[in-house]
Amino acid sequence: MVSRRRQLTLVVLGGATALNLLIGAMLALFLLQSYQQTLEHAKVTAHNLSTVLKENISGTLRALDASLGSTADDLLQLPAGAAGLLAQLRERQPELGALRVFDAAGRVRQGTPLPADTAGAGAVAGQAWFQSLQGRPGAGLSISPPRLDRASGRWHVLLARAMRDADGRLRGVLAAEVDLARLSSAFSLVSVGAKGTMTLSSSDGLVFARYARLRYDDAMIGKALVSPKLRAYIASGKRPEAYLFTSQQDDTERLVSLQRIFDRPLLAAPANLYFSVGLASDDYLQKWREEARAAAIIMLFSLLISGAAAWGLLRLWGEREAHQQQLRAFEREHAVNDERLRIIQDLHDGVGSQLLSTLMMVQAGNASREQTVLLLQECMDDMRLAIDTLAPDEPDLLPVLGNFRFRMEARYRAVGMEFLWTNHALPDALTLAPHAGLQVLRLLQEALANVLRHAQARRLKIDVYFSPRELRVRVEDDGVGMATATAPLGAGRGLANMRMRAHKLGATLDWRAAGGDAQRPGTVVELSLPLK
Repeated sequence: MVSRRRQLTLVVLGGATALNLLIGAMLALFLLQSYQQTLEHAKVTAHNLSTVLKENISGTLRALDASLGSTADDLLQLPAGAAGLLAQLRERQPELGALRVFDAAGRVRQGTPLPADTAGAGAVAGQAWFQSLQGRPGAGLSISPPRLDRASGRWHVLLARAMRDADGRLRGVLAAEVDLARLSSAFSLVSVGAKGTMTLSSSDGLVFARYARLRYDDAMIGKALVSPKLRAYIASGKRPEAYLFTSQQDDTERLVSLQRIFDRPLLAAPANLYFSVGLASDDYLQKWREEARAAAIIMLFSLLISGAAAWGLLRLWGEREAHQQQLRAFEREHAVNDERLRIIQDLHDGVGSQLLSTLMMVQAGNASREQTVLLLQECMDDMRLAIDTLAPDEPDLLPVLGNFRFRMEARYRAVGMEFLWTNHALPDALTLAPHAGLQVLRLLQEALANVLRHAQARRLKIDVYFSPRELRVRVEDDGVGMATATAPLGAGRGLANMRMRAHKLGATLDWRAAGGDAQRPGTVVELSLPLK
């Protein structure tokens, strides 16, 4: 029963485990596919946003460059009308700040004077944005690094166009201040999430504009951002796919999409501008993480439900097994009671009848003392056999056979007969119904009694053969044989009684001569009882 319970426990737990593994695998597959779809969607979104904003910024710069270029050409042809031309430029581009016209040496000739801290000789001519326009007849728009206006506290850059004569010599430079807020105004038109970023930087890594919900965003303008991907993009010209990058400023992982502002050379300095959109993983994975939490809850419920179901099933099976054990115990007890009733009835019909016959013979004076003792001894043997087979424990025939052998061996040796009993392949136990066991013992008792009464034997040999399918008992004597016995085996209660008992058991009974000499051929009685 322990083995069955263990097997069922393993089956139930194995089934619950397999079910949970299947559910877990399905949820994991769903989450993996959902994660990949979410990541692909974030890549597409980052690319689209960076493309839109790149076009907006490049369009703004192209428009300003076109206005500055046409005004620079007009100033070269009409230097006397510089004031009017600058006024017209401001009307066309009202977002422009201070306008200045420099000569080839970097001195202001028209427009807003320089601040006091930059008015020194060579302060302008020595700057990279101004130098990029010198000696390069085909140089286009030049953009200065970001500058902070200390009076207003706002950041701006200078956009400059060269004025050249027909020979290509530099005659002057037209420069206009542009508030960086003008370039980053489009940032407010799109949403990159609570932790997303948008950054406009130059090819030398300087930050021109940045959007992020960080309190130090403005402090990063004019400083270099270290980006290996941007450097590789500038060096190779091959735009990388959207990539994951963890910022050192806020330790946030972002999916970054890079764009080059101008696909064709336009700037004299810097070489180009670059724009990036970074979508924070915390933002674009928020819905997926909610799905992951939901999947974890589903998995937890699956474990709880399957665990409860397995526990309930095992408990139900345990109760069923306990009920079946009680039922089997009741059936065994009922069977034992039935066997006891049969034996009691047998005692009533057999021993009771024999005692009554003996009593009548004694009362009539027809029984000698020896006959009376013999009849009473047979009654006592019958009762002992019945008592042995009525043991309250499991009906094991081996102890009963042992008791029977002990009594018979003592009796036959007392009359001078050699008594040999041999067990072959003796098992640990032999379960047999009490009533059937009693019939087997009575058959043996009858066979042995016939030897004592009629065979005039000197030796009695009993062999008991045990096997899982059959119990076989062989009784052999060296007496005068069946034909010469003073009372043949078929007389009285002898053979007929033994045949009746064998028939009730479903056994076969055989008797034959043992094959001795003519004077003492002996007799063999053999009983075969199928066990299954």
